[in-house]
Amino acid sequence: MKRVSTRPAAHFTVAASALALALVAGCSAPEEDWSAIANGSDVRVGQVEIHSLSLVSSAESEPARILGMLFNESDEAVEVTIADEDDAVSVSVPAQGELGLDTHPEILDTADGPPGSRTMLTVTTEAGDRAVEVPVLDGTLEQYEPYVPTPSGHS
Repeated sequence: MKRVSTRPAAHFTVAASALALALVAGCSAPEEDWSAIANGSDVRVGQVEIHSLSLVSSAESEPARILGMLFNESDEAVEVTIADEDDAVSVSVPAQGELGLDTHPEILDTADGPPGSRTMLTVTTEAGDRAVEVPVLDGTLEQYEPYVPTPSGHS
């Protein structure tokens, strides 16, 4: 009877390859879910998308700064109105452009909820309107502190 010799080097190569494959498969980073780390809400009305829509206020019934990023996919400028129960602001988003409300301050007279709550806003364009629930934030997190409106309504 002929004996088959197993070679330790061959076993080592197979084991090392299997281990390397397992490590490479386990090292791939999961895809980022940006909506999971953004504090605001996303909404689309017609050709306009709004990402991370939120309010920043020091307290309920105090002025509230609107934050978010508006994207216009149409070939014409679009007027967008953002409203709560008792007041509204309108902005123009350029054709094929964007408008960041972090650099273009828009203030509602009062926040309809305290910081830490969620409140309803209505976003309107010529294509229609959509209600969206958004967070009310305050300056507790330092990245929002610069956006808290002062009592005069400006931030």
